[in-house]
Amino acid sequence: MMLITSLLMSINQLLPVVILAVLLSLIVPLSQRQLSIYAVIGTLMSLVFVQAAAWVSQLFDHRGLEFIQMLLCIMIFVAALMSCQQRKMAAALALIATMTLYLSHYMIYLVSFWHSKDTAEPLILGTCLGVGICISFGVLLFFLLESIVRRAGVQSLVVLLAFNVTAKLLIFLDLASQVDLLDVTSNYLDWRGFLVENSELGRVLKALVGYEATPSKTALWVYVIAAVVFIALARVLKIKKTEEPVCGS
Repeated sequence: MMLITSLLMSINQLLPVVILAVLLSLIVPLSQRQLSIYAVIGTLMSLVFVQAAAWVSQLFDHRGLEFIQMLLCIMIFVAALMSCQQRKMAAALALIATMTLYLSHYMIYLVSFWHSKDTAEPLILGTCLGVGICISFGVLLFFLLESIVRRAGVQSLVVLLAFNVTAKLLIFLDLASQVDLLDVTSNYLDWRGFLVENSELGRVLKALVGYEATPSKTALWVYVIAAVVFIALARVLKIKKTEEPVCGS
């Protein structure tokens, strides 16, 4: 049981990071060396976040963790948008913020069961299997998207990136609802008859575009509007960047 739990936990927390890294590496682009450096920084930031969690949670009337995670969601969205101008620092910020958001939960899970002799071995095995699956998926996704870019252009990746980072705003909504900042509507859609969220394809789509089997209508509207705004702004920023040398000539 611990083996399966560790495997699913690894996939749920690592796959969104891998997918964003693949998208940014093709759009910006980023080299393997740069990705490795950002991965190390993101891991260290996650460790710092976990170590400071007890202190941070005391802030803002014991809502500090939620507010920091909400800030990370906004940072990911904005930094990913700026990375469409091929700004490597923006891409780095988006990737590091994503790692901090997801890996902090993952590290807390690992530390919680690490010291138990009965769970340590399946924990390590499940983690290794999950990491291997995520890396393999990332490699396949990279070559698939690379071939799509050659045929359809980089704009197709921008659209996929928009859906990917807009999904982080759904996390923002959930967190804001938990701390009573927003009153999310109780009207929910039920797509479980079409695709269950915990299925293999459902997990992939959740990591890729933020699929939810029972989204609220508020979340659905936010998702659609934010994705459209992201795509429109990315196009405007790209045009502006292209026209700047002409204006200066």
